[in-house]
Amino acid sequence: METTPVRKLSDTQLQTFADYDYVTDELFEGILAAIAHDFPDGVFSFLDVGGGRGFFADRLLTHFPNARATVLDNSELLLSMNAPDSRKTLLLASATDVAEHFHDRPFDIVFFNLSLHHFVAGSYAQTRALQRYAMEQVLTVLAPNGRVVVTENLFDGMFADNLPSFLVYTLTSSKVLAPIVKRFGANTAGCGVCFLSTEAWRREFRRLHLRELSFQAQLWRESTLLRRVCLRLLSVRSSSRSFFWLAPTA
Repeated sequence: METTPVRKLSDTQLQTFADYDYVTDELFEGILAAIAHDFPDGVFSFLDVGGGRGFFADRLLTHFPNARATVLDNSELLLSMNAPDSRKTLLLASATDVAEHFHDRPFDIVFFNLSLHHFVAGSYAQTRALQRYAMEQVLTVLAPNGRVVVTENLFDGMFADNLPSFLVYTLTSSKVLAPIVKRFGANTAGCGVCFLSTEAWRREFRRLHLRELSFQAQLWRESTLLRRVCLRLLSVRSSSRSFFWLAPTA
């Protein structure tokens, strides 16, 4: 399957993501518990897709000294900021090319931590297909009894569950509207971002033959009145940062 190229954020836009691990402590504890349950010996390999400067990978390696990590990102800038670790491998590539890089090296766990919403193409339909294709590629390098973790910002709609997804994509991907959208705090303005609702992701997982082993949601409320008003205008009923712990059905 041929896919359209992933739109890339500029280095200036990427810099805004460089200093934080967006997996909250609460969600991280939930992920640790899921790993400890399914990999009790602490011996596993994992791929962190869109892992940036390696904050999440480093945290996980601290808790599991016998684990091995591969941080994959399409930003040379972010990869260059990684702290060195003999148990960590860095790869400059896109998730859509995973199969060709790791066809003979399966991973026990693959993480998409706040990265799938950055898989953006020239239209909403192409973007959704690109997200799906990235996950399909990752499933080809998942070990037997492997696990997939998707951590995402979820926006559930008031009138239609996934309507905010389409509206946010349309606004943030427009180069014409970029100066206006940027004023409202969207640092992906002009490139685009594609969040989904809780149920939209679940439909995607079923389509990809992934079963949900566990789910943890951390509800949040935007800190400024302006952002809260924007979410209302975008028909957002509720928002959360959540993770899905998934396994192939066969």
